[in-house]
Order: sequence, then structure tokens, then C-alpha cells
Amino acid sequence: MNQPVKPRSTRRPRGSLSRQQVVEAALQLADQDGLEALSMLTLARRLDCGVMTIYGYVDNKEDLLDAIALRGLADVRLPHPLPAEPRAVLMAWGRALRLTLLQHPSLPMVFLSQAVIGPGIFQGIEALLGALGRAGVSATFGVHAIYAVVIYGAGFVAWELPRTRRQPESEYAAAWRREFASLSQERFPITASVLDELPRLAGEQQFEFGLAALVDGLVNAPHQSA
Repeated sequence: MNQPVKPRSTRRPRGSLSRQQVVEAALQLADQDGLEALSMLTLARRLDCGVMTIYGYVDNKEDLLDAIALRGLADVRLPHPLPAEPRAVLMAWGRALRLTLLQHPSLPMVFLSQAVIGPGIFQGIEALLGALGRAGVSATFGVHAIYAVVIYGAGFVAWELPRTRRQPESEYAAAWRREFASLSQERFPITASVLDELPRLAGEQQFEFGLAALVDGLVNAPHQSA
């Protein structure tokens, strides 16, 4: 009687991966399926390797999340050269950061769950502080301003994603209208007058509104000069 033929393993050969490939695959998986879908097992399946192979390239899950966050931030594209005015520098920084976080929607969740520190972050700080310093802003004030924009941007995108990115903006607008229609509308006459504005609270218009308010407050604050 013939013995059944054992299928040959399709796993990749040992040593055929690099840390960069592991991180790229993890970032893609987290961006596509959500950070909650990223595990060593799902990543190993994506890469056609064993789970223990992954641990040859990253120390643990925290190391992996740190690495994908740093990789994602490498896609931030600031204007070159940076603007000459402090307000323009901070506005450009906020806009570039938001676009990158939308491109890599797993990143805001990483930032909310753990501290991320690496060489690329220092490079970004150096470039932004250089531009702000040339405009007369002290490094101490400048670094606080840079991170005020980071915190606003990360928080905003975390707010924006489930409302107008993971579903059509029209669905978000419909949800507002549907809920309002179920209420006794005479109780909310002022809200009724701005009902069409409510769906815009999780998109570019609202982001620009908040960013401009934040940046204007920063550049007009005392004790910012070098």
C-alpha cells in the first residue's frame, strides 16, 4: 500500500529575511487589517515563516511596534526648504504629519499605547528646530511647539479614522442626520442651525481649524524668542 506523500514545506529558507522586511510586512499588515490584527503569528503567516523566526529580528511585540512606528514616520515629507516663518513651519509640520498618519493608520494607535523614540525622530526634531531657530524661536520653546503639534495631529487622526476614513463621509453625515431626526427637534433649535456642519468635524476642514488655532496660539505666546 502506497504511503501518502507528505507535502513539502513552503516556508522560506532560514536566513532569507531581514529586519527591514519583517518591519515592512508588519507595518503593511497593521495598516491594512488594524493594529489589533498584528501578532507574531499573523506576521509569521504573512512572511511564510515560523513564529520563532520573527524573534530573530525583533525582541518582542513592543520592539516590533516601535520599529513600525519609526518606519512609518520615515514617510513624513516636509517642504524643502522649510518655510522662513514660524507659523508656516508649524503648519507645514502638522499637515505633513497628518498625511503620513492617514497613510499609516496604525501609527496613531501605536503612539497612544507606547513611547516611540529613535534616530529618525531626532532628525525630524533637528530639522524643525533649525528652521524655527532661523526665525528667532528658541530651541526650548520650539521643541514644545513641535510636540504640541504632534499630540494634536496624532489625537486628531485617531478621532478622524473611524468617522470619515474607515467609512464614507456620506455615512458619517447620514448618521448625524438620522440621530437628529429621531429627537424632538424643537428642543435643539441652535443645533439644528449647524446640523450640516457636524459631519465636517472629522475631516480636513476641522483639522485645519484646530491646527491654525493651536499654531496661532503658539507663535503669539510670550518667551518664545531665542
